[in-house]
Amino acid sequence: MDTQGWVAVSFVLGAAVAVIVALVFRARANKRWKATLDERENAAEAERKALAAEAERAHAAFDERQRELLRTTDARLEQLAQAHDQELQRRQMELHHHQQQARRSLEYELISRAAILQGCATLGLDGVLATNTCILVEAGLSTNRYVTQIDHVLITTAGALIVEHKRWRGTIFDGIRPSAASTSYKNLIDDSRLDPPFAVQIAPRSGPFRGGEEEAGGLVVRTHLGSKSPRKQVRAQAVHLSKHLDEHLGGAPWIETCVFYSSSDATVFTETRAGTAQEDKTAVVAGEREFLDLLVRRERTTRERLDHDLVERMAALLHAGGAKIDGFGAFSRGPAALLASEVNPVLDTPPAPAMVDAPTG
Repeated sequence: MDTQGWVAVSFVLGAAVAVIVALVFRARANKRWKATLDERENAAEAERKALAAEAERAHAAFDERQRELLRTTDARLEQLAQAHDQELQRRQMELHHHQQQARRSLEYELISRAAILQGCATLGLDGVLATNTCILVEAGLSTNRYVTQIDHVLITTAGALIVEHKRWRGTIFDGIRPSAASTSYKNLIDDSRLDPPFAVQIAPRSGPFRGGEEEAGGLVVRTHLGSKSPRKQVRAQAVHLSKHLDEHLGGAPWIETCVFYSSSDATVFTETRAGTAQEDKTAVVAGEREFLDLLVRRERTTRERLDHDLVERMAALLHAGGAKIDGFGAFSRGPAALLASEVNPVLDTPPAPAMVDAPTG
């Protein structure tokens, strides 16, 4: 074989070797690429599985939180329902209590109204009786308003008398310390800090204890101090009524005040029972006989008498404040009689039986 032949053969062999080498390298590269791709796919699959597991755990945790939230919500709703039921029951009991109090208050007003009218009829007085008068009071700012309620305003030619009626039972100390009235009470209650005005009621317990009550020797002791005492309340009512009359009528007569304990089951101790109420005092009377005595003393007073027209105008003003008006004597006719003829479904009842006879002397 000549030289050219060998060159050609060498060239072919070299080319073949080069192709083989290239194929070997390509196969190795493909193998490495396939291994890398497999690794990436495995990593991606592992990551997908991890994400799926995390998502499943998150979903399970979310479901558990939802169940816990539902359990908490149900428990809270149950608590709220129980609290609502308890509050509703408490308010119903409170409403029932207030209804009972209002019913007793109306019954007491009927009792005292009938007693006052019968007493005026027994003495043959001329005048009007306003029962359950309401006055709007403004204290300071115009937004600070409240309504004061007056049990009775008795207006005769002898003047005006506010009657604060109490149907309290038991033993009552109005302005006098129990230990000063009787030494038997000294060991029952501590009255060393009682300063007038005050009222103390000692009575057998007839129900659960309420605020302002305490127990002493199996009895209930109710203490009414300062502004909560009957005499302080009725004097405050007199101030409001005087201002009300002055604003609407251009003037007001002197208004006397009285606390009327009407229960036959009450024993009342007080230092202000005797004599007509002075300017700085309120008369305290127990029972219908003492109330009649007070009316007699008022009629004997030398204070300037009220004229017929002023009594009529006062009656009309109090009627405008929601009071039930009863005219008697000379005022059983005329404008006061017209006011009295308007029916009040609560206070219009038949007159009470005759009271005691008029006191003599």
